[in-house]
Amino acid sequence: MAGSFLHLELDNLGIKAMIVEQNYKQTFIKGDCHILFEDLPDSEENIDPFDAGMDRVAQQLDLEICSTAVIFVSPLLVCFRSLELPFDSEKKVKQVLPFELETLLPAVNGTYISDFHMLDTSGESNLILSASIVESQVEKYFSKLGSFGIKPLIIAPGGYAAAVEFLKEHKDISTFIFLDIRDSANTLVMVNNRKPCAVRTFLPSLSSPEELAISVQQTIIGFNQRTGTDISFDIFISSDKDTPNIESIYNVLEKTLEYQPRLRSVEQGLQKALTKENINSNALLLSISPDKTVKYQFNFCKGKYGTSSFLKTYFSNIAAGVALLLCGLALLMLTTSFDNSKLGKKIAAIDNNARSIFMATFPDKKKIQDPYLQMKANARAAIKKSGAAGDKDQFIKNKNVKIVDIISELSKRIASSIDVEISRFLFNNGRLVLSGSTDNFNNVDNIKSKIESSDLFEKVSISSAAADKRGDRVNFKFIIEM
Repeated sequence: MAGSFLHLELDNLGIKAMIVEQNYKQTFIKGDCHILFEDLPDSEENIDPFDAGMDRVAQQLDLEICSTAVIFVSPLLVCFRSLELPFDSEKKVKQVLPFELETLLPAVNGTYISDFHMLDTSGESNLILSASIVESQVEKYFSKLGSFGIKPLIIAPGGYAAAVEFLKEHKDISTFIFLDIRDSANTLVMVNNRKPCAVRTFLPSLSSPEELAISVQQTIIGFNQRTGTDISFDIFISSDKDTPNIESIYNVLEKTLEYQPRLRSVEQGLQKALTKENINSNALLLSISPDKTVKYQFNFCKGKYGTSSFLKTYFSNIAAGVALLLCGLALLMLTTSFDNSKLGKKIAAIDNNARSIFMATFPDKKKIQDPYLQMKANARAAIKKSGAAGDKDQFIKNKNVKIVDIISELSKRIASSIDVEISRFLFNNGRLVLSGSTDNFNNVDNIKSKIESSDLFEKVSISSAAADKRGDRVNFKFIIEM
């Protein structure tokens, strides 16, 4: 639920403020006050009445417990218009609505915030009911309440909001006129097939009971002529307190019912009596919560004053991104599955080859679990059995010998006067294979003796010594043990 929130009813007379707390069963008013603009001190004349009034409200109510607000403005500040557009897409209506309303609103060069709802989308042209308010009014509410740490979530016309709430609570009524009577303004809302289709507002000073009845009758006639129908409307009257002339209003409105033939009793020829139901518009407005969305309710928290969450605003973009992400993950998993399948086939082929090699090498082994590990173990056992581990020991013994030291020692031992060319130098596991050529056989023996005199070399053997094909050089090959 909404918890504690600030409930404001604004008109040209003053501010009604309440701190409201709602739970699942009922609504509590934790504090309320009524500030009349005429009671404000003269020192506050140059201050905007709303700002000065809210300062007085903050002195009487604990606004720190509120973080959100619901504001009901005077219907006299709102321009209600009916439009016919050739499409029924809400997205397209939002795009063209400012241009369609531009010439229909009082302040031609003013900036308005508008809201709308669709009435009839069955024909070629679709009827739309819109409501507009000057943006500076909304900005003023946000600015002042923001100084108290409060954010408005709903800004709606008061009388119309009460009619929509009445419609929500009375699901058995579909066609009626809701007349909201207040000290500051009277609001007429026409509802047809459970859709508010027309709104009219009147100043109380210009609306006597008779004039009010004429306005209701004109509204019904105009609607029937515009739609080509003959619809009869019940009439419900609401007020924010005990209206002194309510009985006279009932009496004159009964003539409006008499004007509508279908509201007469056919059998008795009697007029249907006006239902005198005591409808409290304050109670209807109190039931509106900032965290509830009511169908057909106007809300001027739009654009930069919007209350939509990030997820709701960009839901389509987020949904498209999530869909692409899921598709990407699905393709990745599918590709990984194919790669794993190919890798599994390669591993199976290698295992089969290893098994074949093992069976060919060790035909006496019948039980094969891991060909590679079994072959490695058998190879180690065969090496150990043959005693061929000398090279490994010699390599470990001489593992600190560096190639640079070997080359340096050879350079020192072989005199520069000896004509010698080295063609191969191979060192592996403590054994050096040195190949080259010299000009005679005596130099081969001389080189061998010089190398043997070094403490670095343990044993020097002449692997081969032979004259080359031309006979002018002797090729040699030494095997040197470290």
